[in-house]
Amino acid sequence: MIGMKKIFFAAAALALFSLAPIFGQEQNGAEPSEAQAQENSAANTSGGFQNLFGGSYVPPKSAKEFWSQVSPFTNIGINITVNTESALKSAPSPTAFALAFGGIWPNKAFLSFQPRLAFWWSYYLWDGKNALPAEVENRTAFVLNFMLDLPAAATFRFQKFQVEAGAGLGILARAAMLAGGVGEGDTGASGSAGGDKSEIQKWFWSNARFLYPEIFAAWEWNFTDRIAAGFELRYYLPLGSLADGRGLTESIFALSAKLIF
Repeated sequence: MIGMKKIFFAAAALALFSLAPIFGQEQNGAEPSEAQAQENSAANTSGGFQNLFGGSYVPPKSAKEFWSQVSPFTNIGINITVNTESALKSAPSPTAFALAFGGIWPNKAFLSFQPRLAFWWSYYLWDGKNALPAEVENRTAFVLNFMLDLPAAATFRFQKFQVEAGAGLGILARAAMLAGGVGEGDTGASGSAGGDKSEIQKWFWSNARFLYPEIFAAWEWNFTDRIAAGFELRYYLPLGSLADGRGLTESIFALSAKLIF
């Protein structure tokens, strides 16, 4: 009987001894030491990848706090408008200088809203059915283009740089006026250059030709906590051309430098 008690107590002691490390780990997990916390923090950043989700977002409590969460940015680059119509009567896909200004809010979050307004100019002619990009010598209308971008973006942050990817809707407002050197009564497909200009303006705002779903990607090098610079590529899908059965003509590719400050 005494031998059985000794065996029982020995087995119990062995079991408690084997469970001791488990209880110790739970205690350490609940209350990590300062040294261990520093070690874990260093391990998280040692690979060059910093906080994918950009920290927790705190809603602003005042206008001042809101503006502190906004990072303005600007784009300078080129816009290429795809034109698949005959080059005999219109311009091959024209390239135009473009300038844009926008803002990123909230500027430290993984997901952000990045509205932007871009501007460029171009020449158009009227072929009797559609408004087409034109060479300078065949121009009828001088057109001011304003693209309002309303995209959401995801930002992947690393130690020295960041990568952005986004999608949204672009609204293209275009204002046509007679080009320099073209008279109101000059010959046109509609009967006069003035009539062509009016047809071009109506064409811009019909059949959803002003709506452009968009996607974009960007890469920026971080110079400071707020200042970054890099490159951006955007693509605009022409809903009006698709609705007309003209395919992807009037698509827009925008390649630019991007400065966040």
